[in-house]
Amino acid sequence: MPEGDPGILCFQHCDKNSKVFCLELPDYCPQCDSAMTTVELMIPPFQIPFPFTCAKNVPNSVIIRPTDGDFLHHYQNAADLHIGLTDSRGDVYEFDKYGLHIRAKNWTWNQCLCIPIVSESSSMWKEYWDYTLAIVSQLNNWTSDKYSEDSNNCYSFVLTFLRMLQVKELKPSLTSKTQFCKDFI
Repeated sequence: MPEGDPGILCFQHCDKNSKVFCLELPDYCPQCDSAMTTVELMIPPFQIPFPFTCAKNVPNSVIIRPTDGDFLHHYQNAADLHIGLTDSRGDVYEFDKYGLHIRAKNWTWNQCLCIPIVSESSSMWKEYWDYTLAIVSQLNNWTSDKYSEDSNNCYSFVLTFLRMLQVKELKPSLTSKTQFCKDFI
């Protein structure tokens, strides 16, 4: 199992249109409240691949996590998400109400989703990524006094970087935060 993988299980009990995800099998179905031993499971329990990673392990990527807590223990549908970037060393670049932070070690990104932007991994590409990230990081938009939850936030930082990266295939996804989320999240 990957580090941090608690063994996420999936099964289907009483509703063919709904699957249950859990860390351990319950005694009673969370949907119909009947004992799990009284009815045959439509889909028996199986372990799903662990979807989360540590940001340090995914250089040159967009990373995403819940604004508060982590995905397994705290995230609820429609809760706010926080987005950042990693450089070629896996250092995290993130913008929040306190301004831009660049961190080599950051425990808050130990359980995140990685959105790989390009499959290219040449040293020239990594240098270009880091160069572009350095330029975007120097812009005066990323100070705490310029932060706005609605109009200049973590998504603004990431989209500004991705636009400046000028990857042709990304252009349609970078028209808005909403479009980026639809395409990648």
